[in-house]
Amino acid sequence: MEFIEIDGSYMEGGGQILRTSVSLSALTQKPVKIINIRKNRRNPGLAPQHVAAIKAVKKLCNAEVYGLNVGSMEIIFIPSKISPKNFLIDIGTAGSISLIIQTIVPLALGVDKAFTLKIRGGTDVRMSPPIDYVKNITLKILKNFGVMTNLKVLKRGFYPKGGGEVVIEIKPSKIKNFDLIEHSKCEVVEGISYVQNLNENIARRMRKRAVDLLNKEKLLPNIKIECSKGISEGAGIVLWNDTIGGSCLGEKGLRAEIVAERAVNELLNERKSGMALDKYMGDQIIPYLALGGGTIGVSEITSHTKTNMWVVKHFLNVNFEITPYNENDCKGFTITANRTD
Repeated sequence: MEFIEIDGSYMEGGGQILRTSVSLSALTQKPVKIINIRKNRRNPGLAPQHVAAIKAVKKLCNAEVYGLNVGSMEIIFIPSKISPKNFLIDIGTAGSISLIIQTIVPLALGVDKAFTLKIRGGTDVRMSPPIDYVKNITLKILKNFGVMTNLKVLKRGFYPKGGGEVVIEIKPSKIKNFDLIEHSKCEVVEGISYVQNLNENIARRMRKRAVDLLNKEKLLPNIKIECSKGISEGAGIVLWNDTIGGSCLGEKGLRAEIVAERAVNELLNERKSGMALDKYMGDQIIPYLALGGGTIGVSEITSHTKTNMWVVKHFLNVNFEITPYNENDCKGFTITANRTD
């Protein structure tokens, strides 16, 4: 049997290589061997969230998988036909639910009926998109280009205890050609300021500081407050302005006002570029852009984006063209995907 071989230590060298490889293996029905998984990270090899994500894809496409255990630095994934089914994914830690979703959603393009997954783990954890970013930016953008999902957040989960719970419905989808270059210039900034097992005043202070800063920029904030109970405690704020976002997680000793300022500054910096997508969405959208073709506009080309392009080209006959963009008060880059098959 012939395998596509992916070096998991390439460039950015993180879990994204693994997630994209397994998703596209299932979608294209091409077996893959991934070596040197997270080789240069402090804790190399598969983490619990990676194992949970691969197990889920395995179940959805009846795959044969070898090396699937925590700490493993090499796996072989041999997919069969995708067969939609409903089930529970329990990461067992505060591992990122958002990154599990990132792995599963591309399978919408290979199913003939809808399926629903309940996922337990962390909804708001470092080094991954907050669940509200996924819901209000990632999945909304993808919906506009044909990828149909429905996400409900049932419980929040923070590091280290987790306990978050979401339900995502993934529907049969057909990707459209992309044409998303400049930001809409929408002035409304929506958001959520949230706390769990903490004083509501923290959420109110985050919202007030964010509103004050956004008003100074002549923007129109509409930020909700959420107070919840759960097995873990935490706080944060997520903001979105049409197709771009900004967020910050609270941490011990960090004043609520500083948390809000960081989220607002991140959003304003992305908005300043005038491009349709922020740097985080820029890398997430690469597999879909490759499948649908077309052009997107991003504020920045990150190592994550370049890494994802490199992975995608192992599975799909596609060329990516990156071009500096400086028009209509916008300054960033366009990425164009051309299929060669």
